[in-house]
Amino acid sequence: MAAISAVLFGKYQLYGILGTGRAGTVFLAVHLGLEEYRAIKRVPKSLLNYDRFRREALVLKELRHPGIPIVYDVEEDESYSYLIEEYLEGESLYDLVKKQGHLSRELAIFYGIQLTNIIHYLHSAGTNPILHLDLQPKNLMLCHDTVKLIDFGLAASMDEANEPGKRYGTVGCAAPEQYKKEGILDERTDIYAIGAILHYLYTGTFPKLPFQPDQAADPNLLAIISGCIMEEKEERFSSAQELGERLKQLKNMGTAAKDRLQSSSLTIALFGSKSGAGATHIGIGLSVYLRNQGYPNLLEEKTDSGMGAGMSHYVGGNRDQYGLMRHHGFVWKPYYGPGVKLKDPPINVRILDYGASGEALLTGDINAVLMVCDGSPWSVSQSKRAASQVVKKGLPYAIVYNHTDLKAKIKLPEGVLATRCFRAPNFPDPFSIDKEAHHFYEMLLITLLEDKSMEKRWFLGIKNWLMSWFLGIGKSFWKER
Repeated sequence: MAAISAVLFGKYQLYGILGTGRAGTVFLAVHLGLEEYRAIKRVPKSLLNYDRFRREALVLKELRHPGIPIVYDVEEDESYSYLIEEYLEGESLYDLVKKQGHLSRELAIFYGIQLTNIIHYLHSAGTNPILHLDLQPKNLMLCHDTVKLIDFGLAASMDEANEPGKRYGTVGCAAPEQYKKEGILDERTDIYAIGAILHYLYTGTFPKLPFQPDQAADPNLLAIISGCIMEEKEERFSSAQELGERLKQLKNMGTAAKDRLQSSSLTIALFGSKSGAGATHIGIGLSVYLRNQGYPNLLEEKTDSGMGAGMSHYVGGNRDQYGLMRHHGFVWKPYYGPGVKLKDPPINVRILDYGASGEALLTGDINAVLMVCDGSPWSVSQSKRAASQVVKKGLPYAIVYNHTDLKAKIKLPEGVLATRCFRAPNFPDPFSIDKEAHHFYEMLLITLLEDKSMEKRWFLGIKNWLMSWFLGIGKSFWKER
């Protein structure tokens, strides 16, 4: 970001240029009175598309929705007009997919539901619906896992959208009627684009007509996408609300653990039996698994283990205003020390990595404890002591034994339930969750979040059998040492 220093209109201190283009320049500024960041879009009045800018300003100024950037003010001088907006930190969904590949079914649904909520709001604004008409992954910013819709330059009321004149859109996302002068544009024009975006998120490609679904992909999600991108708009979903309800039906997964993730905040304390037990490795994998399932979360380093510094060097990314960093969908907060005070990020699911400092778990608002024990023969005593401490805390817990030989016998400490203990599969890259790791984290999460009243013999027996089956341990998962 290019540095710059000036004060606009007596209250906006400019800090740098966020971007430039044919339409103008976007500056990063701080409101001197409120000490809050702002994005200021400056457009020359001589611009040929100046009317488009004015339309965008007028549309945005009247809208208030969590998924639409707030427009605080519109200013002007002799040469320029200025749009003072909410500053958005994040990346576009287009960049996200380009960087890490197509998203999981759950994550595509998660973002799709947010998008339908935004579009339903637009379409319901007043008696004359507002059509966006340029929905595409580049116009969807991901800010702390909240989708924000940007660039309202083509947005118009339905009456204005159907006035004679040139039509614009983005190839791959624009509905067929946008290419026809006589085509009537309505809410279903935006529905088509939502389907194209869902297909891009889920497969990494834009759909082509006639649509031919991939037989290997989830048929339920593809059926919804197909219902969006029908060539004849009369055959598409009739409204964004209807589409959103269908996506929500897919998201509802039914287990108590996943219902809890959807409905409330959750804090999982993570620590290892000793330094090097692999707690951070397991924690990163759990965080990536959760996000792949459509649950935004944060791994927060609570002690100076060196993970934060090492990850920061490895990734080479920038910290946001909350001190958070990102890599391939993984979000973490390095340890900054007790003297650094940062704003609390708007993330409800957190994994607190205490390293080998188990005593820290005696304080704080913790919902569940995940402990990783070094399963090496020379660490048996240390692991048993650590596991015993977890049980004494009286919280829901899960214990993972790492670095173990699958043929080795493990004797659990008194009071530790075998059904809450797991052997970690071998997955060197925690950012890549394969099928075995997926099942491991799924069972681990169910154990951490399940209601204790569910701990009946039939449930525990089934879970033990499942764990032993996919880890290839045999009929008896736990064998006494």
